[in-house]
Amino acid sequence: MVEHQWPSLLVGAGCVGVAVSNVVSFGRVELAVAAGVGLAAVAVLADGARVAAVGAVLVVAGLWWGGLRLDAMASSTLEREIGESARAELVVVGPARTTSWAVRVQAEVRRFGETRVRERVLLLLPVGRSPPRGAVIETVVRVTEPREPDRGFDERAWLARQGIHVVARGGTWRQIGARGGVAGVGDRLRDRVERAVGRGVEGVRRALVLGVVLGEDEGLPERVRSDFRASGLYHLLAVSGQNVAFLAFGIYGLGWLLRLPRVARELATLGGIGLYVLAVGWQPSVVRAGVAGGLASLAWLVARPRDRWHFLALGALVLLVWAPTSILEPGFQLSFAAVAGIFVGVPRVRERLGGYPVPARLAEGLGVAAVCGVVTAPIVLLHFGQAPLYTVPANVLAEPAVPLVLGLGLLAGVVDPVAPGAAAALAWFAGWAAAWIEIVARVVASLPSAQVGTRAALVLIVGVAVSWLALRQSRPWPAQWPAVLSIGGVVAIALVGWWAVRPAPSWQQPGGLRVTFLDVGQGDAVLLETPSARVLVDQGPPEADVAGQLRRLGVRSLSALVLTHPERDHVGGAADVLRRLRVGTVLDPGLAATGPDHEEAVEAARERSVPIRILRAGSELKAGGLRLRALWPPDAGGSTENPNLNAVVLLATFGETDVLLPADAESDVTARLPLGEVEVLKVAHHGSADPGLDDQLRVLRPRIAVVSCGRNNDYGHPRAETLAALAASPGLALYRTDTDGRVIVESDGHRLRVRTRG
Repeated sequence: MVEHQWPSLLVGAGCVGVAVSNVVSFGRVELAVAAGVGLAAVAVLADGARVAAVGAVLVVAGLWWGGLRLDAMASSTLEREIGESARAELVVVGPARTTSWAVRVQAEVRRFGETRVRERVLLLLPVGRSPPRGAVIETVVRVTEPREPDRGFDERAWLARQGIHVVARGGTWRQIGARGGVAGVGDRLRDRVERAVGRGVEGVRRALVLGVVLGEDEGLPERVRSDFRASGLYHLLAVSGQNVAFLAFGIYGLGWLLRLPRVARELATLGGIGLYVLAVGWQPSVVRAGVAGGLASLAWLVARPRDRWHFLALGALVLLVWAPTSILEPGFQLSFAAVAGIFVGVPRVRERLGGYPVPARLAEGLGVAAVCGVVTAPIVLLHFGQAPLYTVPANVLAEPAVPLVLGLGLLAGVVDPVAPGAAAALAWFAGWAAAWIEIVARVVASLPSAQVGTRAALVLIVGVAVSWLALRQSRPWPAQWPAVLSIGGVVAIALVGWWAVRPAPSWQQPGGLRVTFLDVGQGDAVLLETPSARVLVDQGPPEADVAGQLRRLGVRSLSALVLTHPERDHVGGAADVLRRLRVGTVLDPGLAATGPDHEEAVEAARERSVPIRILRAGSELKAGGLRLRALWPPDAGGSTENPNLNAVVLLATFGETDVLLPADAESDVTARLPLGEVEVLKVAHHGSADPGLDDQLRVLRPRIAVVSCGRNNDYGHPRAETLAALAASPGLALYRTDTDGRVIVESDGHRLRVRTRG
């Protein structure tokens, strides 16, 4: 084995060294000593032992180089400028992605103020026109830190793996030029393909063609992206080794039809791959796909089967040498796992299907889809928590259309300069092929339990394993295995369906601030969320099951829980929340007046070792860009006082958005507070009669008001006079949980958006 595989083993040793440098670091002296020992072993050993010694030396070399690259990637000039603002010149180096609140794009800063720099950043721009890739733009930016890690997406770590350490928040921008050089050539090639595709197709089909051809998914509606994720076809919307393999086969086949010499075909194939990667863009994922796909394609085209491993190992080494952190990226792991799985598994699947009436093309497609699905499923589950269940049939059905979309889309870009009409026709046909892929994604995504979580996947694996064991022991197994496998598959899918009939929802991270007024009947419960913080203000009465509502929203933990005052309709569900969710801190005014529900909540916090912090006027909490200020009460009050008079009054601020949460404290309390204009008001005391409300509204001038009350409640809330006062407030939109259900207000710090869930 060593005789035939020594190139792969040695390149793999270098890969191991570079990869291990992510978690282990050694001093130069230690590495020099280890390298010296290894070189001495190379000099005195022979045959296989010498190869092992060379491999050890390459591991040491990989550790040394990986440490150097990681140090270079960790350095940042702009980290010293965090919190500062200046006019900057930037080059857009990645695709722009538009969220509800911002345009996010990777860029390289060339100048910050008077300082010349060359550093990559994540650039956030106002929603609107997106800068094209390759554009040189000028804007005023403020340098900020990435978002803090949370249980969802870890933006800081993700950016650091790409050598990005700061976020630049820009304003109005203007384009002052375009980059040149090799990257500029790629920008022009990309523009040509986009222009050609736009001639013959538009809307979702245009976005799908560009997704398959160039890896652009920015123009797709979220529902289409969700369908592709759930069906296991999302990889088609990102440039992968498969794209490069199709391109390589196409160019090589065309050269064969034209009877070009073998060397000319191979050079044309490499040139086509290079131009394609240039057009797609020099992003890490694209470089990975180009290297892996290009080398794998060459292996299939010109090498012996055992040489495929040499090319695969070399592709991994090229990527790791440039960015050792690539090993931590899901895309890297998925790409190389899939290619290795194809090398190992597809020949065996083809062999097993031999002798059955299965067309060779279908057998090949089934083998690739099945093997890739199996080997990548654990990686998908590890990183994303869900994996598509029907990925094999989905990919088999969609696969025939992929080379059509890719080939016709690229050909449209080639012929567009000389024959725009022909380019439009080619793009039109590519659009219809893309429409077939969308149909497959939509149909497969609509099937029961299209995506399964980790637990359901384990059940599926057990079912498949049982089927395989039965298959192996059946005699004669060539005649028995289809029935056994079919029965086992049905049982496994049934078990998955049973397990996933009520799948645990995943928390949806907000783009900015999300304020959810839960429908708790006659009571209050308000959830404040940012990408890295969740604060629950009041917990409704026990029968509202606020803990269950939060879990159904995917919320499993809270940064803080606020007990505004000890009344059942506000803190009755607090103890249950504390027992069923992870809570960082309990914020309590510590009033002299108390009650059984409040005491139970305090006891539950002590049982779970949750710290309790006193919250009084002047207290402040900052979490994930959210600022909470307590405006009332000033003290504990008296034990016989009405708790409403001492309820916590909170002002939540996110950017330029203020949310006033007065609990049950009406204007006889809030009129004494230093209040200004707010954007969102929770109407005090469920909309009870409040003579001072008119004057309060003239001061607060809210744009949105929410009344939290129960349907047909015994108190007549909200009272007619309260509704009249709210209706008379200019520009005010009123929402009620008794008629609108759950009310969700979202803000990016400037704009507001309201949704309801009846």
